[in-house]
Amino acid sequence: MKHVLTCIAASGLLFIPRPAAAQLIILPGALLLAGYRATCGPVDTMIQPIDDIAAAARGRIYLHPRVFDLPRAQQLFWYTHECAHQIFGPNEAAADCWAVQQGRIQGWLSRDELRLLKTSMENFLADATHRTGVVRIAYMDKCYAA
Repeated sequence: MKHVLTCIAASGLLFIPRPAAAQLIILPGALLLAGYRATCGPVDTMIQPIDDIAAAARGRIYLHPRVFDLPRAQQLFWYTHECAHQIFGPNEAAADCWAVQQGRIQGWLSRDELRLLKTSMENFLADATHRTGVVRIAYMDKCYAA
């Protein structure tokens, strides 16, 4: 019988249901990113596989689980960028700028860490809501210096 099931599975005829992708909701103030308690007022965070590294909707920040594999400053940048959307709405430039400025003020984004973040973004393509990585980087430099 085991041999028959192995043959059926190999042929692709056997369907074994897989559990849905894990989702985890983290209450406001309870998220730890690289040992740092990340908070965005009353906004909760959902950890789940999405089509981006992070996203925002009113009252919720979404983080792809792979965000936890990034360096500390990049984890905090993407979280803070999405938090900025709670304040500034869909304005991507404002979210980038605020995240960079908060990182500098709070001490988790040094010039070296900003350089690494920019390197990770330099090949980003433009889409309906985002400018190219090169344009975003130039603006982030100005915000960091301000």
